Amino acid sequence: MTKDAQNATPNPSAQTETRHAAIEKALLAHPAVREVAIVDDPSRGNVAYIVPDDGYMDEVLGRAAAGSALVGKWRKTFDLSQLNKSAMAMPVGFNTEGWNSSYTRGPIPLEEMKEWVENTVSNILRLKPRIVCEIGCGTGMLVMRIAPHCDRYVAVDQSSAVLGRLREQLRAVPNIADRVEVVESQAAQLAGFSQDTFDTVVLSSVVQFFPNVAYLTSVLGNAINLVKPGGHIYVGDVRSLPLFGLFASSVELFQAPDPLSVAELRDRIRRRLDREPELVLSPAYFLSLPRRFPKVSRVEIRPLRGRADNEMTRFRYEAILHVGHNSAPVFEGEFLDWAGRKSTVDDMRSVLSHAARPVGIKNIRNARIERDLAAMAILDAADGAAPVGDLRPRVEQTAVDGIHPQEIFDLESEDLGFAVFLSSAACRKDGTFDAFFIPKQSLPGSRFPAINWSVPDASAFLHHANAPGQVKTRHDLTAQLMEFCKQNLPQDSVPGEIILADSLEHSS
Repeated sequence: MTKDAQNATPNPSAQTETRHAAIEKALLAHPAVREVAIVDDPSRGNVAYIVPDDGYMDEVLGRAAAGSALVGKWRKTFDLSQLNKSAMAMPVGFNTEGWNSSYTRGPIPLEEMKEWVENTVSNILRLKPRIVCEIGCGTGMLVMRIAPHCDRYVAVDQSSAVLGRLREQLRAVPNIADRVEVVESQAAQLAGFSQDTFDTVVLSSVVQFFPNVAYLTSVLGNAINLVKPGGHIYVGDVRSLPLFGLFASSVELFQAPDPLSVAELRDRIRRRLDREPELVLSPAYFLSLPRRFPKVSRVEIRPLRGRADNEMTRFRYEAILHVGHNSAPVFEGEFLDWAGRKSTVDDMRSVLSHAARPVGIKNIRNARIERDLAAMAILDAADGAAPVGDLRPRVEQTAVDGIHPQEIFDLESEDLGFAVFLSSAACRKDGTFDAFFIPKQSLPGSRFPAINWSVPDASAFLHHANAPGQVKTRHDLTAQLMEFCKQNLPQDSVPGEIILADSLEHSS
């Protein structure tokens, strides 16, 4: 081949870019597509990642109507839960009716609920709230405990029966009632408050009942507008998307009868994942909010405090959105990598005994879910025809390694001289988390220092949440888009697969 001929040969990467651009242009012509990115995959060819248009999803595919129906369903469920005798007999400020375990389907034990409430209240009070709006206040377990520390507390819920019970409780405690305003409203329709009204907005154990992530974004956008600079939005008891598969496996294994085959158990797990009616969120969703809402200066993702062994402590987290200028001191320090290590809290004490400056540890194995991880590994490797009963003894015999997050939180009360901070921001599917320790004398008056935590891989930002009740809708949309490509692109440019995504911001 002559030199001139070589120069005339198209650059393969340039050809690929041109083909990708043509596919993207074709797909963007479809009204359902807001964003698109094409990726070459050796086994699947061109893979198209699509961010659907919210308007098309809501209006053409009926997501808005389905979401309204789901919100109405939850409202009816909550109303009915407060009309039975057991709800009426609940003590003031501790109505746990409807708080049921996914494992047993029965009520979560009261002592576990008490711990959950106390820890949630403690975490919110650390924000020093004075003027508060709680969205999804329920029967007031947080209201009755936080309002005494506030000047004003606006309690919002969509359930008239639930709010009726709250008003009854407030009449019994007039010194709290004077500070509390009860408002009946859906979360996305809250109105009547001016910008920068509150220093704290609380959404605790409520976002899982939102119909989709677009609805949540609308609620948070309104909340961010309502919070004054220097304030916070506390989103608590959030179901974790990175741990969603592990949770489903754990629940189905617990409920499965011994004779059930492993293959049938796997089918049950897949069905649970597909049919999940509640919203399950990735920490990456909250970490992406500062890009969408510049008023949010930073976001913290924390594992829940508590010693109780239940689905809340194992598979949920809390997110704190800092609103306005970030004036907190920034702390940097060496992060020791404990990936794969069978470390103990005594090893952590040893590290701190030799540290004079801030120090971090990443990839800490989570003792709360080590047995669940072992069970999933055993299940994945098992013969499909084997009975589930054969797996249980192996799971029970598995040694539990790792460190319990609460043991690390408790280090702060020991005479070690360090403030303790934990993070689940890295979105690891094995549940490992990070810790950071700051000498207490370095924290004069700073409750929330900025820490350079590990960040998720770019792939974690593709999917912010599951899509409750949308399996068929999303399947139909991908089929529709594939047919559109076949009609508008050369055969060799038709994507091998179309994947719906929530964001492509971190895909480059």
